[in-house]
Amino acid sequence: MKEEIQANIFTKYIAGLCTMEEETFLKNWLKNNPANQLFLGFVQQNFPQSLRFSK
Repeated sequence: MKEEIQANIFTKYIAGLCTMEEETFLKNWLKNNPANQLFLGFVQQNFPQSLRFSK
């Protein structure tokens, strides 16, 4: 279940739809482990550009 929640936050972040609380959680998660940044980069590369929004 926790993995599903994190995957949802990734998707919302990349699409520009996450809340400030979710963005803070994700930024802290990224700081905790450099491998997390590589993982998020991989997810971003595979996320369709047409689904991304600007804040």
